Amino acid sequence: MRQLIRRLSRVGDCSPPPSHSQETRKGEAHAGVPEGHVPVHVGGGADGAEERFLVRAELLGAPALADLLGRAAQEYGYRHQGPLRIPCPVAVFRRALASVAVAAAGDEEGD
Repeated sequence: MRQLIRRLSRVGDCSPPPSHSQETRKGEAHAGVPEGHVPVHVGGGADGAEERFLVRAELLGAPALADLLGRAAQEYGYRHQGPLRIPCPVAVFRRALASVAVAAAGDEEGD
């Protein structure tokens, strides 16, 4: 799981890597994705609703999100190409993300 999180923290988006002939400045290859964040596509189930989130990479190791990542690995496998997809209702992901964010904020206050 840690290996997956490390890999995802280096991935900014699902666009193909720039060719060597193209000049790119740092950050242009991952336009729209802040450093340290991972784009996550959630949903796409029976209701068809899908939403894109930008999640801080460090939060992906939290138990609530790690459980959802485990479900994604079972459904899509570890060699899935493209953006990170989590097959759960958007509302469930929002609750998990909120609980992780609250816990992370509480940890920062305790320091």
